[in-house]
Amino acid sequence: MKLPLIALSLALMTSALAQTSPRAGQEALRRIGSIDRPGRAAAVQVPDGPLMFTGQIFAGEVNGDARVQAAGAHDALVAVLAAAGAGLGRVVRLTGYASDEAAVAAAETLISERYAATPVACSIVRTPLTQPGAVVAWEAVATLPPNVGAVTGASAQSAVLPAGGKIFISGQAERGPDLGAAVKATMAGLHRSLADVGLQKSAVVQLKAFIRPFADQAAAQREIAASFDGAAVPPVVFIEWRSELFAEIELVAAAPSLPTKAGETVAHSWLPWLTPSPRYCHVAHVPAKVPLIFVGAIDGGAGDDRAQMKRIFEQLGSTLYDSGSSFRHLVKATYYLGGTPSRTALGEIRGVYFDPTRPPSASALQVAAFARPGRTAEIEMIAVPAN
Repeated sequence: MKLPLIALSLALMTSALAQTSPRAGQEALRRIGSIDRPGRAAAVQVPDGPLMFTGQIFAGEVNGDARVQAAGAHDALVAVLAAAGAGLGRVVRLTGYASDEAAVAAAETLISERYAATPVACSIVRTPLTQPGAVVAWEAVATLPPNVGAVTGASAQSAVLPAGGKIFISGQAERGPDLGAAVKATMAGLHRSLADVGLQKSAVVQLKAFIRPFADQAAAQREIAASFDGAAVPPVVFIEWRSELFAEIELVAAAPSLPTKAGETVAHSWLPWLTPSPRYCHVAHVPAKVPLIFVGAIDGGAGDDRAQMKRIFEQLGSTLYDSGSSFRHLVKATYYLGGTPSRTALGEIRGVYFDPTRPPSASALQVAAFARPGRTAEIEMIAVPAN
């Protein structure tokens, strides 16, 4: 028996809605586009609401091979999420940290298997790890149920950023005779930056520290903890970098009361004691009720540094367009660079794409290797809708 035309139309609409409606725990998440690897979205848009930021989560046992560690560390991440009322369907950004090629392959496989139904904005970063024997670790940002209030439960594993305003402070770097001294001075500068915008140390929900030599990471951990004066230390992510400086550190913090202009979805500002730049701002502030758009790592395929950077920014522009954003609405950029030529290409192309009055907060770090061979740069972003 054939359905009447109206009934048939309703049936088709219901079927389409069933395929596109969010599952439980994914309310109002928008997974945008896809790339050539399963489990990865080009971007994920998240409504203003509580977000969990984790540190680097390791397997309970680190004496297995890379696949075993990748699974064990991910199981540990799932447990951290579950304790806060979140599941895999709430993960919006996932970063894998891998110490070698086997670990990269293990991380790629796990993402394709476990996130095929709920693709995430994703990056895989090559770096040594702070836990002896570990070759894989995971870090995530996930949405939480709406009844979570203030910044809660700060620990080495996770902290909660409540609904409302938030700030992203660009990587800062101070000189010192060694890693510990440089981190101590850098943390003092970051806490000064927080005070300048009217925030307490307790507002911080995550730090990312780019350090060298990585073997001295215990000194960096010690100085970061000391800078919080005995209070709870938020999650810290450590990544090896190559630089004449010992350390650069960035942070994310809750900022519920900072003023913004009416209708403004992101405000970019510069700190008076730091050198201003038209390529990045010192502080990006996202006001309450504005969604965040997490853009997964973009690489430029094969070719020389300039060609790769050109393709990266072309892909970024396409993703921003599909997300309802623009280059004037970037919040936070992380640039992974292979060396001086890629840094030079980045500096040139940012002058073409960025509005010098509205550049994102940013960190740029030179890394020893990338997850995929032949790459000389990768970029990940956070943005907001244009209106």
